[in-house]
Amino acid sequence: MVTYATTPFSFFLIAFTLLFCTIVPSNRAYGQLGDVGDFLNGGADAVGDAELLFSEYLKPFASGFGAGVNTGWVDRARSHGLLGFHVKINFSAAVVPDVDQFFMVDEIGLNYLELAQGGPEVPTFSGSSSTDARLQYALQAPDGQQLVLADFEMPPGTGFRYIMTPMIQAGVGLPMDTDLMVRFVPPFSFLDYGEIYLYGLGIKHELNQWLPGGALLPVTFSIMGGYTSFGTSAGLNARPFDFSPQGDFFSSDANESETAAWDDQKIVFSTDAWTLNLIAGKSLPIFSVYGGVGIEGSKTNVSVEGNFPYYSPEPAGDGQFRRELKTFTDPLDISFDGANRLRAMAGVRISLPLLTFNVDYTYADYSVVTAGFGVSLR
Repeated sequence: MVTYATTPFSFFLIAFTLLFCTIVPSNRAYGQLGDVGDFLNGGADAVGDAELLFSEYLKPFASGFGAGVNTGWVDRARSHGLLGFHVKINFSAAVVPDVDQFFMVDEIGLNYLELAQGGPEVPTFSGSSSTDARLQYALQAPDGQQLVLADFEMPPGTGFRYIMTPMIQAGVGLPMDTDLMVRFVPPFSFLDYGEIYLYGLGIKHELNQWLPGGALLPVTFSIMGGYTSFGTSAGLNARPFDFSPQGDFFSSDANESETAAWDDQKIVFSTDAWTLNLIAGKSLPIFSVYGGVGIEGSKTNVSVEGNFPYYSPEPAGDGQFRRELKTFTDPLDISFDGANRLRAMAGVRISLPLLTFNVDYTYADYSVVTAGFGVSLR
């Protein structure tokens, strides 16, 4: 087993873990991820409906996280001197816009699931922490009675409109007024979330050296680009026998001893994000200001893995049905494109001996506030 206790990286790994513990897997957010397993109760026929529900419900999480990991790359326009360096922790909060805090469940094109109660406006992941919407998948039996195959409540939101993102970053000065920046957290297991990993690479290059009279300009111009990849997973703890069909259409012969087959259910997130920016700033001995404009993009993949149960109606004679427990495996694999494209950013930095503190604001479809602290030399 690898230990980081004796390395300079240990402080930042511990700090990242504490941040992640505080802002990502809160009990409420973890509960929401578990509840979305109910979207699959409609079974194999309604898996397309489950995909639509997953996409709408998790959209603000995917877009907000993609926006968050694209921030924090710079805290000034100037580069380090040769072999100068920094090691820092960033903490970002992406603001989910009002329009992405809810969706209209009756307008997303469901084919099998229907509103049975409440709605039609239901919260997304970042929306209201209460909802009264309930969905059903029902058929008409030969004798005219309704046969309910799935019946579940839509999960509420977290009631928290901010998507938080911690980040660890280090950088070193190279020749030609260039900084190379890296983000890295080695894969490690965290509570019930499975393995977490993060890595990224960025570069910043001063432009004044290429501009006529650039050395005399009162501000520093630079260009920077960065790429970040992050992944994690969460157990769904789905409850395969949690819904009760109505009437006497189903016998009670389902093999509930098969429940051990559902232990591997999980939802897996991976985000890849990139950004390219033109930065301008003024660095003074203690106080610096910086700002810029740029473009960015992100793609988040959400897959639901494991074995999932569903009940299929089978004729049992005399107009009756028995229920047959069936399984479908790894049912969903969905990709989200981040909401942001153009961005504008402004911030300030305070430099003390070795220590730096900065805060900046990025204006975009998902605006982001970022604060950072760390150690810097030159």
